[in-house]
Amino acid sequence: MASSSGANAQTVSLVAHLLGSSEVPSTQSDAFAEAQFTYDDTTRELQYYVNYDGVAPAKVDVHGPAGKGEKAASALDIPLSESPISGQAKLTPDQGQELLAGKMYVEIHSRAYPDGEIRGQIVKQ
Repeated sequence: MASSSGANAQTVSLVAHLLGSSEVPSTQSDAFAEAQFTYDDTTRELQYYVNYDGVAPAKVDVHGPAGKGEKAASALDIPLSESPISGQAKLTPDQGQELLAGKMYVEIHSRAYPDGEIRGQIVKQ
């Protein structure tokens, strides 16, 4: 994608499709969401845009490191707002590597599903 000022710097586009069937264990929720990300591997700045429907979020966060079907601790809280949610955060070097390796996921928690209603693995577009 776009190049930053450093010789090997790059900006990477990533996406996650959140569904109840992707939760561990899976949920019966009909809610869904799509999260789009742009990550600058030089500044380690992550920009996010989360569009959700059918869920009343109690918490939205990014977890890792974990592959599909695995659970991990929360690594980044995304401030709640009505859909869509957008903003930016700075990742640690380890978090940036985990993100680019596909080892992080987005999860939306609700009162009905406090351990997570819908989830999606973050992958490169």
